Amino acid sequence: METRILKGKPLAATMREEVSARAAELRDAGIVPTLAVVLVGDDPASRIYSSSIQKAGAKLGVEVRLVEIDAANGAGEIASRLAELGADPHVHGIIVQQPLPKGVPGSVVDAVPFAKDVDGSTAESLGRVLSGREAFAPATAQAVVEVLGRAGIEVAGRHVVIVGRSTVVGKPLACLLLRKDAVGNATVTVCHTGTRDLAAMTRTADILVAAMGVPEAIRGSMLAPGVVAIDVGVNRVDDPDSEKGYRVTGDIAAEEALGLAAALTPVPGGVGTLTTTIILGNAVTVAARQLSPQASL
Repeated sequence: METRILKGKPLAATMREEVSARAAELRDAGIVPTLAVVLVGDDPASRIYSSSIQKAGAKLGVEVRLVEIDAANGAGEIASRLAELGADPHVHGIIVQQPLPKGVPGSVVDAVPFAKDVDGSTAESLGRVLSGREAFAPATAQAVVEVLGRAGIEVAGRHVVIVGRSTVVGKPLACLLLRKDAVGNATVTVCHTGTRDLAAMTRTADILVAAMGVPEAIRGSMLAPGVVAIDVGVNRVDDPDSEKGYRVTGDIAAEEALGLAAALTPVPGGVGTLTTTIILGNAVTVAARQLSPQASL
């Protein structure tokens, strides 16, 4: 069987064109779509990611403000700053970079107003996703839905097995795929570290989503012939033969999946390439509500 490689870059390019066109229309109307990226503390990886969002935003016509907050100020001050951004009519979306420094409770993100939570990270947004109400889902979960939909892969009526139960991917993705709409109506099983005989479960999947954060945990023997394999994992593993001394791999043993899976997302270059564009696009969607307040998310 020839495995179809579902590359994220072509899909992301199409999405960027869509976001850019919508942002240009808003700018012509005098509205500058703006995303606030909040960096608490000074995590190097978060700073690099923030910079990449700024560069992407500049290309798409979305202003990206980097808001730095000293973790020593405490959760109260952080929540206050988030509330201020939420009250700013010129800020349309807010994301708080993860991970937060030690000592800062994750619940501090709940100070981001629901209407501007463009990465679906607050308890209210997650609750709305669970109940099937209007909300932005976490970008990585939404990216999986985009990959499936834009690749023309039928989801309705199929068995989707998700390996991973985080609030960033596993849980919200299950909710999205269970919905009775064009991108859902699937039968969903969520597996995790406590699942007995994980391989027996994964072999029942028509569509398998690996979101464990464990390098190549899903082996070829755990895949059913013809499965659509969506790899969300991004793991750095030591590789003395690499110039950098490491390589990036997913949660699925890609070489073993080739020729067995009907389709496979690569790592890198797969699902992860869509997330920044989704977040920027969500900020544009919020900005557009200034022209049409009754428009849906």
